[in-house]
Amino acid sequence: MRQINPDVLFVFHDGFNPSASMWNDLFPDNDMKNVVMDNHSYMAWWERKNDIGLYCDDYGKTIRNMNDIKYPVWVGEWSLATDVCAFWLGGFNDSNTAYQFDCNWVDCPYSYLPVEHAVDFDRTAASLGPYGE
Repeated sequence: MRQINPDVLFVFHDGFNPSASMWNDLFPDNDMKNVVMDNHSYMAWWERKNDIGLYCDDYGKTIRNMNDIKYPVWVGEWSLATDVCAFWLGGFNDSNTAYQFDCNWVDCPYSYLPVEHAVDFDRTAASLGPYGE
């Protein structure tokens, strides 16, 4: 990558194991230019709490545990998802009801495109695939 474009960032995911002991030896100290680790601390699968402050405490602890990682760390994507009710968050057509919260089925949104360009699905079907993890 550096030969083609030395300014491109090399971003890698932490595999849901954001620990310095796991990742700090991936690149030698003299070969870390433009290397970034990406973290997704999905709160949706954390233990349910009844106080927002407890979630904040846990999130802060998770972030502090990454202080020893030698690369810059990005926390992104759905990391602040606080429940598992987002469609397909845990798998195709998986409502994830075995986790923190029971999820309510809601209608899928309609396309924002003009009618002549919008594509929809059979909204009268009992179920639609694909399914599974």
